[in-house]
Amino acid sequence: MNWRNLFLVLGLFGTSLLAREWRSSDGSRTLEAEFAGLKDGKLLLKTKDGKSTVVPAAVFSKEDQQFAQQAQVTLEAALKAKPLNFEVTQVLPEGFLCRLVNELLGQPGIWVASGASFVVLASSDVVAERGTRVMAKTLYHAGTRTFQALDGTNTLINAYSLKLDEAVNTALMIQTASGADPAKQAPLIVEPLMEKIMVRGLGLPIGKGHFITDAAFAEGNHPVAIHHQGKDVPATVVKNDTKRGLALLKCADVELPAGAFIPREPVVFGQNIVVASLTLNSTRRGFEPVTMTTGMVGRLIDTTLFHHDAPLVPDAVGGFVLNDRLEVIGVFFSPETRTLGTRSSSSPTSGSPPTPRGITECHRSDFLDELCVEGGKNKRLPGVPELKRGSLGDDKSVAADFLRKTCVLVVSAREVAKTPPPAKAAAGAVTPPGAATGWSLSKSGTRHNAKCRFFGSGAACQATEGKACKVCGG
Repeated sequence: MNWRNLFLVLGLFGTSLLAREWRSSDGSRTLEAEFAGLKDGKLLLKTKDGKSTVVPAAVFSKEDQQFAQQAQVTLEAALKAKPLNFEVTQVLPEGFLCRLVNELLGQPGIWVASGASFVVLASSDVVAERGTRVMAKTLYHAGTRTFQALDGTNTLINAYSLKLDEAVNTALMIQTASGADPAKQAPLIVEPLMEKIMVRGLGLPIGKGHFITDAAFAEGNHPVAIHHQGKDVPATVVKNDTKRGLALLKCADVELPAGAFIPREPVVFGQNIVVASLTLNSTRRGFEPVTMTTGMVGRLIDTTLFHHDAPLVPDAVGGFVLNDRLEVIGVFFSPETRTLGTRSSSSPTSGSPPTPRGITECHRSDFLDELCVEGGKNKRLPGVPELKRGSLGDDKSVAADFLRKTCVLVVSAREVAKTPPPAKAAAGAVTPPGAATGWSLSKSGTRHNAKCRFFGSGAACQATEGKACKVCGG
């Protein structure tokens, strides 16, 4: 293949090439250029101004020559494999565990996973969520890894990067660190113990499919949805104001009437208030009837926040502060976070009366509209309407029912890595010398010490029993 054809191939497959600094063999000169190929001892480089140049590889440093040789091998393998489709099956600290996927021939929309699992190094081009499908990406081999699953089995798997330079540098780093020892050329990566978390909270419809909610739903690039008519409809984050703790979401498929969330007069110190608190029902898919309490504004913190002393239901996921004319002068958010499969310790016992809690911090609703602008006050975010002003009527019960029906439930499911707490030795178990809480014996006969994540306090054993764990040494 000649140089011209090589450039055509690189462009065709969207090869990810990054400019790097090349140093002369005597260290006196440097050149910033992209690697584009190595042939017959000559380097094909592409400079910053877009021009291509062919330079003898021998004029560069030993490290650069080694990089070029590895890059050429990696590049040829990637181009031969062509762009691939893959799906994230698990998020790892190092990146993503993936499998190849392809659409079933003759059955559009049906995807089938095939081949062995592999690792794709962490990249901004891949969303950190299980089930994410990444289409038509060129994968560059970045060495081999030893993957240890939760059951303790070890498997050799390939690692790849979406960037050529990263793949080459990673492979060379492993080769150097291993000292030519084959046993060290596949670094260990361990399957994390993941915990599934569900976050639910209050969303305020402001019109045209936009909702204001707590900033917790915009953190970490987790999927977020609006629960509407029994379904979770995906939403996107338009703006995340971490300073104020608020987020603006858009869900074009859920357009609800906008509530009146702006008062005709701002909140003042000492004024009497009515607080409408919303809690989730037993299914966690809707709201209970609103709980109304009274109090007064105790402190104006700044132009955006204030304190009040009205009692709230402990499990309220949010609510509103109303003045005497039943205008919304403040809102508060307190999303519920639950580990799936377990009962929240903060949940009230069935039939028990709610316990009020004390002074609460609220967002001044007359400043909520600032979330809908960018830059100056006259420049609104595209498609975001102005918040409505006015009263909710003159009847508290009618206003409370209107608020409950107007609000939406915002939901977000995510996985987080969990560190198991240190296990305690079983009652009556003998603690071996030199170990704080002893050893446990798994069903497979593997022995784990107390610092191992596979340690089980219910299967205590003596130090001489079983075979040693590959992670902790037993």
